[in-house]
Amino acid sequence: MNHRRPWDFWVASLILLITIILSVVAFVQWYNLSFFVGSLFFVHWLSIIGTAFIISLVPVYVVLKRTRARSFKKLLKIHVFGNLLAFLLVSVHFAQNIGRLVDFYFRLEYGFLLFLFLAVIVATGMIERFGAKLSFVRYVKPVHKYSVVVFYLVIIIHVLRSLAIT
Repeated sequence: MNHRRPWDFWVASLILLITIILSVVAFVQWYNLSFFVGSLFFVHWLSIIGTAFIISLVPVYVVLKRTRARSFKKLLKIHVFGNLLAFLLVSVHFAQNIGRLVDFYFRLEYGFLLFLFLAVIVATGMIERFGAKLSFVRYVKPVHKYSVVVFYLVIIIHVLRSLAIT
């Protein structure tokens, strides 16, 4: 952990704690976000917004961190906190669906894989960002990087399946 700026770690941890709490609340359905907004459920829009943020900003981050090294600290904050907030939105969607589909988990299909890879991306990203003194951090970087690639592939398959193209 960067000891000069521990607030980054605590804010990231707070976002993850809020994600867990809201996901549990969604899972047990203390609130219901399954109302229509346009042609989709509100909870589905949350996931679309979160996923759209991730798939659009990750490549931007990768390019800009190489071309604008002076802005790296700002870019890293946007990358970390933006993606954690996007993970929050996706987690609420996933938890609500699991709670609703208790007897029909098999219907989650690619959505489950997406959430699994996103959770791996978040966990490895947290370790990379805040676990500098851990001896295994260097092994986490490739897992983080290639999980993102698989995440993109599964998103494509998930969208094609949702649109009944495959």
